[in-house]
Amino acid sequence: MNFTLSRMRPYSTRGVLYVLLVVLSVVFTMATALSVADFLKILFGEGEAAAVPSVNLVSRWLDGLYAWLISFGRLNALLLFSVIIFVLYSMKNVFGYLAAVQIATIRTRVLRDVRNSLFNKAMRLPMSYYDRNRKGDVLSRFSSDMIEYDESILGSVQALLSSVITMVLYLAMLVYLNVKLTLFVLCMLPLVALVVAGLSRRLRKRSQKVQEMNSHLISMTDETIGGVKVIKAYTAIDFSNRRFREYNRDYARRRTAMFRRIDAASPVSEFLGTVIVIGILLFGSWLVMGGDNGLTADLFISYVMLFVLMIPPAKELSTGFSQIKKGRACVDRIEAFLEEEEESGEWRVESGERRVESGERRVESGVAVELRHVDFSYNEGVPVLKDINLSVPRGTTLALVGASGSGKSTIADLVCRFYDPQRGEVFLGGVPVCSMPLAELRGRIAVVAQDTLLFNDSVAANIAFGRPDATRGQIEEAAHAAQAHDFIMQLKEGYDTNLGEGGSLLSGGQRQRISIARALLRDPELLILDEATSALDTESERMLQHTLDTVLRGRTAIVIAHRLSTIRNADSIAVLDHGSVVELGTHDELMALGGRYSDLVKLQTL
Repeated sequence: MNFTLSRMRPYSTRGVLYVLLVVLSVVFTMATALSVADFLKILFGEGEAAAVPSVNLVSRWLDGLYAWLISFGRLNALLLFSVIIFVLYSMKNVFGYLAAVQIATIRTRVLRDVRNSLFNKAMRLPMSYYDRNRKGDVLSRFSSDMIEYDESILGSVQALLSSVITMVLYLAMLVYLNVKLTLFVLCMLPLVALVVAGLSRRLRKRSQKVQEMNSHLISMTDETIGGVKVIKAYTAIDFSNRRFREYNRDYARRRTAMFRRIDAASPVSEFLGTVIVIGILLFGSWLVMGGDNGLTADLFISYVMLFVLMIPPAKELSTGFSQIKKGRACVDRIEAFLEEEEESGEWRVESGERRVESGERRVESGVAVELRHVDFSYNEGVPVLKDINLSVPRGTTLALVGASGSGKSTIADLVCRFYDPQRGEVFLGGVPVCSMPLAELRGRIAVVAQDTLLFNDSVAANIAFGRPDATRGQIEEAAHAAQAHDFIMQLKEGYDTNLGEGGSLLSGGQRQRISIARALLRDPELLILDEATSALDTESERMLQHTLDTVLRGRTAIVIAHRLSTIRNADSIAVLDHGSVVELGTHDELMALGGRYSDLVKLQTL
């Protein structure tokens, strides 16, 4: 509850207003119930006898009113009384509606704030988190966990708050009407509490298991739909269906068992409430017939009505506690996600480190990028990079080549500080990247990856991603530089054409040119091309290579390539093998050396 209450604190003014409105709604409801006694006096009494004052102040005031009304005649009094009842109920509904509006506003805004916090956290988590966790598990925080949080926690908090206020006011009035009868009721209420607590036991643990299974189900669905082509190609449809059905059946069984226990709370509490009502009728009738001071037959009817009105909030109270027990599991998952450690130095210089001034970061050292004695491993004991020493002078291109798994993309990730090395240091412009705020560091770097990510938005919005303040002229200039302007203008709406999911309206080469234009719009100090042509056919690769030759001229760049024909003109080429640099030089120097690079070139030529 601390998590939810802290999220509600900014809306405390609305919360106070909600409480006030609920109180007013309950007061008008009680006034209606209490007036039943006076209505019976008017209906069955004779003359002034119908207006004998009651023992409570509210009824006394109403008695005076009804004594005045009955002077107009019994029939007219009943008609006027009906109008009063209508007004009382209308006021009750008006205040109830206004209270519902206030709590709905609080509920939706808390949900909005939590979702914003989750998204912000997802953006700031290190890449290692996504290496360890399934994508479906992350997505379930935004989908099923948020739905569960809204329904089980926020909905229950709303119900509990309303129920507690209502029950307190009703109990206060019941005590005021008759202390003995109310003490009898209070003695029986612990029985209800014990039974409901027994039903709620272990709900949190069961709910947590169900939430974890749901996130796995989302992961399985996402993975299966993403790989549907492979599943069809390997005729594994029946296998996939069987695996999904078995897991889904187990999930449904556990979810049914959980809801069976939750749903038992309401009928059980209702049954116990009925038992208490019967007890009140017996005990109250005995008091009335025994001549209990202050409890008349008509007032006893009002008492019973008030208690019956208290049963629904009592049911909501018991159900709300069960729902909170159930929903606590999703809160634990949300809190655990929000407490995950973020990227170190996110958008700021680490505390205790020397602040690097903007001018100092751009020291013209002649070397744009440098790696000194860098060791790195994703898993302890399994080295990926070993004692890497590389430097990229300003305005030059360094190409990284080697077999898959040799560490090429890892070097690019270290320069962008998606990961930190276990040993050694990475420098950008002569300054350690670990001393830079991440926004500053990554603002000076642009990456064009093999798997181009385009958003379901216009061409202009995709190119301007990361620079929303860019003008149309700047966007078109970047597209010209990436040789993308011509095919963009051939699209139906030019730069305003929506590219569809993942840029599905474009070819692979066109998507890469859009990605290159997006990188050039940032005018980065360092451009990283991570196998930007490996997924293209020969013709598309040739056209894109011409674009890259133009783009890279005079720029500092790190190019990762499988196709060695694309990096012949690089200023230097580093050959990696099992995490180590085994050769370094130009294309001609490495070919003359006749080593690993020469073997790779000959193998690709064949």
